[in-house]
Amino acid sequence: MMSAFSMNIFNSVAVVTFDTPDQKVNIFNLVTIEEFGEILDQLEEMGTDLKGAVIISAKERNFIAGADLSLIEGISDPDEGAAMARTGQELFDRIAALPFTTVAAIHGSCLGGGLELALACDHRVASDAAETFLGLPETQLGIIPGFGGTQRLPRLVGLLESVRMITTGSPVYPMKALRTALVDEVVKREHLMDAAMAAVVGNLPKPSKSRKNFATKVEKLLEKNNPGRKFLLGKARKAVLANTRGQYPAPMAAIDAIEYGLNHGMAKGLARENQIFGQMAVTEISKNLIRVFRLREFFAKGDPSLAADINNIAVIGGGAMGGGIAALAAERGMHVRLIDMSEKALGAAIKFLNDDVGKKRQKHRYTGVVADWIPTRLTVDTQMRGMGASDVVIEAVAERMDVKKSVFSSVAGKVSNTTAILTNTSSLSVTEMAADVPHPDRVAGFHFFNPVDRMPLVEVIRGEQTSVETADRMAAFARKLGKVPIIVKDSPGFLVNRLLLPYLNEACLLLADGANIGQIDRALLDFGMPMGVFILLDQVGIDIVVHAGRSMVDRFGDRMKQSPIPEAMVEAGRLGKKSGKGFYSWDSAGKRQTDPETGKLLAPHLSGKETFTNDQIVQRLIYSMINEATLCLEEGVVETVQAVDAAMIFGAGFPPFTGGLLRYADEVGARGIVDTLSGLADEVDSRFEPSATLKNMAEGGEVFYP
Repeated sequence: MMSAFSMNIFNSVAVVTFDTPDQKVNIFNLVTIEEFGEILDQLEEMGTDLKGAVIISAKERNFIAGADLSLIEGISDPDEGAAMARTGQELFDRIAALPFTTVAAIHGSCLGGGLELALACDHRVASDAAETFLGLPETQLGIIPGFGGTQRLPRLVGLLESVRMITTGSPVYPMKALRTALVDEVVKREHLMDAAMAAVVGNLPKPSKSRKNFATKVEKLLEKNNPGRKFLLGKARKAVLANTRGQYPAPMAAIDAIEYGLNHGMAKGLARENQIFGQMAVTEISKNLIRVFRLREFFAKGDPSLAADINNIAVIGGGAMGGGIAALAAERGMHVRLIDMSEKALGAAIKFLNDDVGKKRQKHRYTGVVADWIPTRLTVDTQMRGMGASDVVIEAVAERMDVKKSVFSSVAGKVSNTTAILTNTSSLSVTEMAADVPHPDRVAGFHFFNPVDRMPLVEVIRGEQTSVETADRMAAFARKLGKVPIIVKDSPGFLVNRLLLPYLNEACLLLADGANIGQIDRALLDFGMPMGVFILLDQVGIDIVVHAGRSMVDRFGDRMKQSPIPEAMVEAGRLGKKSGKGFYSWDSAGKRQTDPETGKLLAPHLSGKETFTNDQIVQRLIYSMINEATLCLEEGVVETVQAVDAAMIFGAGFPPFTGGLLRYADEVGARGIVDTLSGLADEVDSRFEPSATLKNMAEGGEVFYP
């Protein structure tokens, strides 16, 4: 079997190349760990006969992606996890102990164990390529860095930056890595090996002034003593707790490991790190977060050749969604023509793109040349013209069937018969839109979520006439845009909104029964939702929810009967954040506060006087979504439980630590869900009647994930 490592000697410098056979990325698994150990045996044997060693990757877009997740998934005992971490620590300690200079030459993603290897080297040189970034994302998987990351990183970049990197798992791009001293030099990819070889003999640029002063003098002073560190880490713990509400233990555990090592020394810090790693690796939260990672990996993978020829995009509609889609496509390297009758809307779209590129340039995600080129890929027009070369047209106009059909009719006469025509509708029938379009097999829904640049999901909606080839090609196009696509059957609300609307409506019905806005929102936040349900209503736009709710009632009848509360809000002109008032009031900076006028407006609709526990609130809202998800599966809206969970996590922000909506349902158990829903159906309303799927699962003791 071909080894993942090769070594060559040039002018007394060992060049160790990592290139896992038949894999796109390099990872540390049982085989590559053993092979790297053999390389270290050779380096130790050569000793001072060498001037140094350079570690580099042969992969096009990857240095080292970290450890094989299957190793972590298989850990069932904390001691087993600690032993695995200790193996990695000992391996990298051997790098640090080599009697010559070691340099990591980093091009592409350098993550987890890959960065921990680089930290064990004396120097790090990185390419300035867009695909180069460094990070320790372990806390996003419910664990902590276990191969020395919590100990070496603070000693290199300082306490606060290391805490930020480790607790958020956020990547650091090359120029910021240079400023923080994470790397010693950033060069063009073609100069990477030359720079690494120069670093071996100490030929490195002097640190810049901005790099020296990245941490404030006060921070540096506080880091040097125990009381100061305690103060800084106390602030960090408060920030983590505010962001996670205690649902994600790994970031807090990582801070413990960092603090222990700084207070007791490297050796004891490493021992503490591997102990905590083992404890975190066996938690159900870690197992669930790894499952979510696998979900994203599964749906984000596909044949890129299906969309390789998609390079020219036309977007009709320059509002928030259309402008966001246009900016995304331009930043992903496509040429975009954005069309809107309003010059103001087009100006706003151009400003959005320029501002976004400017922010990323400031954060060193883009080099100056890249940042300068991106805006040139966007052209705008107030008329529908110049679209003949478009590979794909996406309409993002008002959510009205007559308007969208008119756009489709106009577009079809201006593009070739092979151009895909897509609608960014959130609820309207793709089948109806395509009815009068020549070659309707090339028409599909392409539903982005707001904000476009941040939400990972795109629902690819398959109308009755949409061909399998079109659906698959558009899924590949979504991946080219950096999104996670889920192919969904054309049905009211599609998948995500089909599940969210009962959730939003149930909150309003619960409000009428006696709960209050603050309690409901707090209960959902404590459960792990990214925002309270009434905050979400205000963010989405109450008028949009009312419009979508009507279409659900038209299709599903009394089971989807709508609370009168959102209608009352719309009639009062309280549309949510966009109008400054909804269930909350919102200032010009987007900050919300409770509004006494809301209670007065809603008083005629608040007839109930019941009191509810947080558990009861969560059950009524979350179990309603679970029930609706099983109905979607029965109807073939999506084909798999994995598609449901991926869509709800990446499109609706369902708490990742649960593993997904239906993974959470398994944790509760079908019997418990059916009993609760049946009780609500008897005592409250028949809308809670559990589905046939749930009843059968309860009777048979079945689960969604066997």
